[in-house]
Amino acid sequence: MVDKSKRTIDKKVIKDLAILLDELNLTEISYSDGKFSVSVSKGAVVSHASQLSKNEDENLPFSDKEDYENDPRVIKSPMVGTVYLQPEPGANKFVNTGDQVKQGQTILIVEAMKTMNPIESSLQGKVLKIFVDNEQAVEFGQPLMLIG
Repeated sequence: MVDKSKRTIDKKVIKDLAILLDELNLTEISYSDGKFSVSVSKGAVVSHASQLSKNEDENLPFSDKEDYENDPRVIKSPMVGTVYLQPEPGANKFVNTGDQVKQGQTILIVEAMKTMNPIESSLQGKVLKIFVDNEQAVEFGQPLMLIG
């Protein structure tokens, strides 16, 4: 009998996908063989030209997360799963709207297949909008936060 609770992930598949991502100049790539699926993505880079001034961020022109689909200031979900905005029940959130975040700072967790995956900001700036609620199901590529 096979013990499925001790499954290991083939890191070679992930490394190969990461290489393809760079070679083909993609931002996201997914692979599935029917029993196993994995997605790899890389964060967007923000230039200083897309930073908002203090007055601009108070009057954001968009109201729905769909308006931000191609915005380079958006952090998107790298996987399908459940979002957790805090490290454990009852704890403070990782970040709140208005907080300053640094590149590499954990901003939330996405649980996928019973694994807690810390999601780090690929951007540095102010959290302008949080598109998800705690314990909300998210799809791959779904906007999570706007950082400017």
